[in-house]
Amino acid sequence: MLSVDGSKGTLKGLSRMMPERIRYWALMRMVRSGQWSAQELLEEMGGEVMGWLPPPRDGVLYPIGDPTLKGKRGRKHPLGRKAKMNEYAGYTFGFEMVVLIASWGSYRLPVALEAVDPKRRGHANILFRQMLRRLVPPPWARHVIVVADAGMAANKTFRLLKHKKYSFVFAVSCTRKFTDGKHLRDLVHHLPKGYYGRVASYKPDGRRKDYWVYSRRAALNGVGDVTIVLSKRRRNEGPKKIKIIVTNLEGAKVGEILSIYARRWGVEVTIKELKGAVHLGQMQVTTDPDRVQRSVALSVAAYLLLVRLYGREKSVQERFSLFELKHRFTAEVFQEQLNRSEQRWSKKLEKYRAAA
Repeated sequence: MLSVDGSKGTLKGLSRMMPERIRYWALMRMVRSGQWSAQELLEEMGGEVMGWLPPPRDGVLYPIGDPTLKGKRGRKHPLGRKAKMNEYAGYTFGFEMVVLIASWGSYRLPVALEAVDPKRRGHANILFRQMLRRLVPPPWARHVIVVADAGMAANKTFRLLKHKKYSFVFAVSCTRKFTDGKHLRDLVHHLPKGYYGRVASYKPDGRRKDYWVYSRRAALNGVGDVTIVLSKRRRNEGPKKIKIIVTNLEGAKVGEILSIYARRWGVEVTIKELKGAVHLGQMQVTTDPDRVQRSVALSVAAYLLLVRLYGREKSVQERFSLFELKHRFTAEVFQEQLNRSEQRWSKKLEKYRAAA
């Protein structure tokens, strides 16, 4: 029903489209019941879909993590809090979630999603590390490159990636220090613009984007020996517009590093599809945080179901959009229902003709 519904995605709205034998209270019991694990459901579905879709030629898997905020109106949400996503956005009331997607080629699959407890300090980073520990790469994945923004660049995360022998391309804040004690912000603020050079990068869909960059090898506290890339869109932009990217990829060119980091936009598109197409966070659940986790897991399961149905087709491999898959699935469901009704009425008319 989440894959078909085009309205608000609430349980009461979904129950109206279901068969009469499935009552509204049955849906409520499913969300409230602790007899099934949302985490295990997503792990099993995500692993099955990743292994079923066509693998890439280079054998590289890109796990990408990012937090998102779902606004809510009522104040009774068990995980709700007043927050804002960045310094330019206004405050809103809602609950935060951490999403981990697996990306390769044109595909991007949400393989894990969990709600953040606002009472636990650094819970978003804790959840991100747990997702990386539980992630089981498909058999075709010969190399794993983790991509994330500065909010996920914790020292414990870098230690975990080193332990699992994963490569990474992360954005970091300018508050980090070099191993010699100097601040990274000094390099960002005082480097002359003449040191920047123009480099081309490419998005996953093949579009080109040029940046002005400066790169060097260095050792950072808590990160280790990495390649530091200072990137900005225009040559004359100030230090506040500079993006700091670090990676442990050896021998990678600056354009390749920027192209890998550009894949992070895929998680933003996935979040938009989860909220717009399969109604992430729309179910009205209160009192118990575990109910929130089960409700958001159902939206991710609906996403994976649509990809499992149509993911191998050539049109999907070239251009991936969940909204198109949902539109196609909805049309097929209604066409099947129309054919079933037509067959039922045809049988009734045959009986009436025989009786006449």
